[in-house]
Amino acid sequence: MTSVVNTGLQRNFHAITTNTSILADPSRFVKHYGVAIRAYLQALISNEHDADEVEQDLLLQVVERGFPDGMGRRGKFRYYLMTIVRNAALGYFRKRNRRPVTVADLSSIPAAQVADRAWDRSWRECVMKDAWLALRNHEQRNSGNLFHTVLRTSVKHGDEDSTMLAVRVSSATGQDLSAEAFRKQLSRARRKFGELLIDEVARTMRNATPEELEEELSSLDLLKYVRWQA
Repeated sequence: MTSVVNTGLQRNFHAITTNTSILADPSRFVKHYGVAIRAYLQALISNEHDADEVEQDLLLQVVERGFPDGMGRRGKFRYYLMTIVRNAALGYFRKRNRRPVTVADLSSIPAAQVADRAWDRSWRECVMKDAWLALRNHEQRNSGNLFHTVLRTSVKHGDEDSTMLAVRVSSATGQDLSAEAFRKQLSRARRKFGELLIDEVARTMRNATPEELEEELSSLDLLKYVRWQA
C-alpha cells in the first residue's frame, strides 16, 4: 500500500493536526456526529420512541457536562464516542430489564454487529459531508475557483468526458471553461478534497502520528481519496 505519508501527508501533518480538536467543543460534536449516534442507537434499540429518548438524554448530558475527564488525550474520538453511546444503550437495557447488563450482553444482541457497521458508515458519511462543505466554502471564498463545482459535476456525470463536463460547468456557472481548464481544475479539486478529508479526520484524533492518521483513513475507507501524487 502506498503510504499517505509519502504522498503529501507528512508535509502537511503539522499544520493539520494543530487545528482545534473537536473534543474541545461538545456542541460541535452534537452538530457533526448526531447522525452517527442516531444510526447506532436505532440499530440497537428497536423501539423508535425509546431510541429517541436515549439519544436526547445522551446529547443533553454531553452538552451540559462535556466529555469525561481525560477522554481523548490520545487516540480516536470515534472510539471514545462509540463507548459513550454504547453505555447509554446499556443503561436503557438495564432499566428495561431491571437487572445488570454488561457489554458482553450487548455484544450478544443480534443487532450489535449491524450497529457497529452503521456507526462506521454514518461516521464516514459525516466526515465526507464536512469535507464537501469545506470544499464549497473554499470555492466561494476564492474568485475563479471551481473546485466544488467541477468535482461534484465529475462525480454526478462520471460517464462523460471532460469536454461534456466542461460544457455542464460553463452552463451552470456562466464561466467559459475549456476541456483542458476543466481537467486542471478537477485535478486540483481532487487534491484539495483529499486535504480536507485529512483535516476532518485529524480533528477527531489527539496526538496522532501520521501513521495512525493513515490507519484511521484506511479504516473509514477514505484512503483512496487522499493518495495524491507528491
